[in-house]
Parts: sequence; structure tokens; C-alpha cells
Amino acid sequence: MNKILSGIFTLFVIATVGETHAQTFRTFQTTTQEITYTNRTLADGSVVVETVVETVVVDLTPNPVTAESTVSTDTKEETLFLTQAAATALQTAIASAESSASASDTVIAETVAAEVDDDDKVQDSSGNVLEEITYVEVVNGTPTFTTVTDDTVETNDVETTERAEFTTIVEEVKAIVSQN
Repeated sequence: MNKILSGIFTLFVIATVGETHAQTFRTFQTTTQEITYTNRTLADGSVVVETVVETVVVDLTPNPVTAESTVSTDTKEETLFLTQAAATALQTAIASAESSASASDTVIAETVAAEVDDDDKVQDSSGNVLEEITYVEVVNGTPTFTTVTDDTVETNDVETTERAEFTTIVEEVKAIVSQN
């Protein structure tokens, strides 16, 4: 009987240890979005609106078995060059969508995808959508020309941290015993 119980206990311990290492842990995800509008004056005097949509997705996965936490940060930054009228219409559409009760974490990107088409983007005299602009800035009284492209930049940073171990110090007060 003892051998049977011992075998069952051993099997239980092996199954428990195997299950602990095979577990997948819950991942907590947060998504934040931000949009910026910057008026840029081109060399010909026209004004375009540089619109940048930044989406940051953070995944946190704590592992209580190994005391490690993994944080994965995905950043996507999309740049668009819009006409002033299109930028104003986009601001209104985003404000309306954000005030909706069913607004999601990605309401800005969803609204941009739904509202912005090639007619809203800045075009050259031939009707081609500009993928790059050179704008003028005055820095310390000197005109400076800066070139910006309408790229989509994505980055992924993964960081694993281990919970710090600590030592508990217990101070014990002892009476002084005289040897005299």
C-alpha cells in the first residue's frame, strides 16, 4: 500500500512541476494613441498640415514562477500631409468618434483610415500625392529648409526584468551582561 501511495505521490509531484513550467501566463495590454497637427509652410508659400498618428501598444506578461516580467512595446508612427480643410474635418471626425460610447482604444487610427483618402492629402500640380515635403523654418533669423517624408515607422522593444531579491534584516536587542 505504501508503494502505491508513494508512486501516486511521485506522479502527482512530476505532473505538478511539469504543469508549472508549461503554463502560459496572462498578458495585460494597454493601447494609447495620440495625433498631432503641425502647420508647415512650403517654399512656395503654401501651408500644409503635417499630421502624425502615434500608436503605442504595451504588453505586460508577469511570470510568478520565475519572478520575471516581460514588457513588449510596439510603437507605430504614421505621418500624413493633409490640406488645411482636410485636417480640420479630421479633427472634427475624431472628436465626434471619441465622444461616442463605443469608442475603442484605436479610435484615432480607425477614424484616420475611414476619413482620409488621396483627395485629402497634399498633391503636386500633376495631381500626385506628395510623399515628401520641404518646409521653411526661421531659426535665429535664418531660413532653414527641412525635408520630411510620409513614412510609417514601427518599432518593437522587448524588456525582461527580474524581480529583485531582498534580504530581511532583523535587529535583536540583547542586554549587556557584565563579567565583573
